Amino acid sequence: METKTAAELGKLADLHMHISSSVTPEILWDLAHEQGMKLPNRDYFDFAKSVVIDGNVGYDDYLKMYDILEEIQSTPDSMFRLAEQVPTKLYQQDQIDLVEIRMNPMLRSRKGKIDLDHIIVYTLQGLERASLKFPKLKTGLILSMDRRFSAAVNKKIVEKAIQYKNRGVIGVDLAGPIDPKFSVDDLSGLAKRIHAEGLGLTIHTGEATDADEMWEVVTKLHPDRIGHGIACVHDAHLMEYLSEHQIVLETCPSSNFQTKSVKDMNEMRQNYRTLLDNHVPFTINTDGPILQNTTLPKEYQMLLDNEILTFDEAKKINTRAHAVTFIK
Repeated sequence: METKTAAELGKLADLHMHISSSVTPEILWDLAHEQGMKLPNRDYFDFAKSVVIDGNVGYDDYLKMYDILEEIQSTPDSMFRLAEQVPTKLYQQDQIDLVEIRMNPMLRSRKGKIDLDHIIVYTLQGLERASLKFPKLKTGLILSMDRRFSAAVNKKIVEKAIQYKNRGVIGVDLAGPIDPKFSVDDLSGLAKRIHAEGLGLTIHTGEATDADEMWEVVTKLHPDRIGHGIACVHDAHLMEYLSEHQIVLETCPSSNFQTKSVKDMNEMRQNYRTLLDNHVPFTINTDGPILQNTTLPKEYQMLLDNEILTFDEAKKINTRAHAVTFIK
């Protein structure tokens, strides 16, 4: 029997994509030189290697790569250009007709020297221009809070999301390195406000953190979706809760290899079969295709080739991704 491929899944949806890690080295190089930035690598080819992961680097080293990426992208004009070009490339080359792009405007403000409104509005205008070129392409912007930020700083990000919710901001995320001072309780009031304003809420948890934190997140913040969340496979009651409340995991297969959240293909197979057996809803995403050196079709193909998913399962998962988007 002829094996079906990811190309036969039709148009795809990526719900978990950081714009920081979705830009080609060529564009990053040009943007940096247009701004007169002094890069750590003076040779282009050394620079290109530094912004694409080769092998499994571990979670902390993986996040450090974002520092230079966000610094290069810290101008309104850069964000306009990238917000147009990234979805355009995804639509033309990878048949992605729905993409939710997320970014932290505060990390692009150069310590308050660049106005947050300019960063956000220029990004939204770039996304809008991409959709004007391709009417079937749906785009939306998720603003990210950060575990390292105080509750007051994260509140500003939520307020900006609310301010621009009728112009293309569709939700709020929590990301960032693990910080011992971070407390889920600090976000409970913000989570209630996000829900009340009709914005989507997604939280990075269960990637570098364990099932205990996932329990805190789902019971105190009540997110619509969870970024990664793979740690839930070690807790049957948590999986039952996720299934009952239809909290969708935004899984990112290659990213989990590279951060060493998953050690090998056998563990990945066991994780996904456990999610399916326990009826935990999940989607397949890239996290950031350029940094991860992947594409969404490649992610699906990897799961098909290694008999982690059947074609019918992959098709249902892609259909779910289109259904649970925060884009109204």
